[in-house]
Amino acid sequence: MPPVTVAVDQVDAARLLIELLGEDYGAVLADGGQPLVQVEPIDDTRRSVVLYRIIQASRTVQERFPDASLFLLTEEGSRWRLPPPAI
Repeated sequence: MPPVTVAVDQVDAARLLIELLGEDYGAVLADGGQPLVQVEPIDDTRRSVVLYRIIQASRTVQERFPDASLFLLTEEGSRWRLPPPAI
């Protein structure tokens, strides 16, 4: 199962996302040319929880770093803007 990956254009914003997710999720800063936050879920159920928590945390990151861009990178190569717009 691939990691959940978020591309962030500011290192400080990426570090805040990792801090907000805490040790429970095992988020790490990966080297990929730009800051990438990765979380390795242990199963499909945990993957859903990880995605939910990343969406929640992205709202706080956006409040503190309004100029930062965050994108969830999907397995098929799509980029989803975070936080998502309200419905």
